[in-house]
Amino acid sequence: MIYRELPQEGLPVTQAKDITEKNVHLKADVIVVGSGAGGAVAAYELARAGKKVIVLEAGRYVPSSDFKEDMTDSMYRMYQDAGLQTNSTGDLILMQGATTGGSTVLSATISARVPDRVLKEWQRDHGLDNISSEQLRPHFEKVEQRLGVHVNEPHEINDAANLVVQGSEVMGWSWKPLSRNVKQCALTGLCLAGCPSDRKLSMLVTYLPWAVAEGAEIFVDAHVDFVNERNGRASGVEGRFIDPDTHEVVASFTAEGQIVVIGAGPIQTPLLLQKSGLGQQSGMVGRNLSVRPGVSVFGKFPEPVYGWRGALTGIHVDEFWKEKYNWIDMDSGLAAPAQLISQGELGEGDDHVRFMKEYKYFSALNVFVHDHGQGYVQWIGDAVTGDKRIEWNLNRDEFNSMREGLRHAGRVMFAAGAEKVYLPAYNRTAATSVFELDQAVDKIEFGTLGLYTMRMIAYNPQGTCRMGKDPFTSVVNQWGESHELKGLFIVDASIMPTEITVNTQMTVSALASYIVDTIIQKESSYFWS
Repeated sequence: MIYRELPQEGLPVTQAKDITEKNVHLKADVIVVGSGAGGAVAAYELARAGKKVIVLEAGRYVPSSDFKEDMTDSMYRMYQDAGLQTNSTGDLILMQGATTGGSTVLSATISARVPDRVLKEWQRDHGLDNISSEQLRPHFEKVEQRLGVHVNEPHEINDAANLVVQGSEVMGWSWKPLSRNVKQCALTGLCLAGCPSDRKLSMLVTYLPWAVAEGAEIFVDAHVDFVNERNGRASGVEGRFIDPDTHEVVASFTAEGQIVVIGAGPIQTPLLLQKSGLGQQSGMVGRNLSVRPGVSVFGKFPEPVYGWRGALTGIHVDEFWKEKYNWIDMDSGLAAPAQLISQGELGEGDDHVRFMKEYKYFSALNVFVHDHGQGYVQWIGDAVTGDKRIEWNLNRDEFNSMREGLRHAGRVMFAAGAEKVYLPAYNRTAATSVFELDQAVDKIEFGTLGLYTMRMIAYNPQGTCRMGKDPFTSVVNQWGESHELKGLFIVDASIMPTEITVNTQMTVSALASYIVDTIIQKESSYFWS
């Protein structure tokens, strides 16, 4: 039995604390696993098409009225592994949401479409003839309109970002304002802890309540362990309701559906398939992990900047966002002091204290480079008690691109008038001139597999269940359906065949919209009543 009072505000979700039986059986037309950029869109569009939809979210439900703009609290309650999810060597932090609404709740709101050149690459190399700019355009337009995507206006470009603009113009380098999915931004700069004013148009305040209005049900604290199959078709999932505070198993559950749509994210989705024994035909489940790695370069200026005030992300320097530079992108953005782990700041002791005393004088550029899908995700051990392993490291070419990005970012800071530039080496490294900058960058060596050379962070992992026409080199086909199991669809960043060189959220949502359109068009193939 499930007991739940309808809330006066927020979403009517079922939580672990609402469960009173030890074994729960759920049934719907569609079982959606995950409630982020892909899962929420799929849930709404399918519910709107008249299907009974159940959404299963492993994370807890935190209504925006409970957001504290406190990064420590947000990391514990809403981030995967309390914000400390790393690769196996520990030199890359992968920041992912583990809450109702997924990473969209905690994002910096940067909104971009997959570039046309990437789609052409997918068509050429992966047989995705149907995935084109023309095909996806109406889906992007629909999602962007619903999520309030717009180009930053002048008042949304804060003092720290304006220093980057000044430096870029002195250097003669191209820059552009970023686009964000936010409506009448409150300009607090604390996006990474969740937006308490609901101005960030995350899935928590858009597609999920819209899905509920169309009849969808949302269950949180619902950890899915296996995808079930019957007669060669996905028939549902099974898992456990786990109390997010005590970590005790409250109940087991089965959820039966005519199709299963997975949007658990590029780390959790392949792990679920591996635990379910799926994907062995291609051997590609969990492979081809790209992360779009990033590092932060800080410039210290003579006068206080208070760079965390205002919109978190303002502009990007796209001068080197070209193939010959390995798509080096540089975004402005300085996290609030308490959110600095999101920019790879792991300092401690006297050195960290000195660094933080200077913080009000800082601007920052976040340098991202294209990586080539050499990582992998693997589940080790028993399906319930085992653990994940994330293998990813820079190769030498990617490392060299990152070093060039440090040189470019440092030059922007000095051109804007910075007195000092801090580099993201593990040992605190600073330069007071371009000459010192180049010397310092030269000393950052590749080492053994590039380990522990720079403090890297990733917000956009992708590619671990890639889409393609060939069932022996991909996990899902060009319509997002498993090559191996009919009625199993994936709608998150894991299906991207290659790293797209921009933030993934809008592309995930547009692809989810496209995949669901295909499901609805082929309704008789998937739904029998």
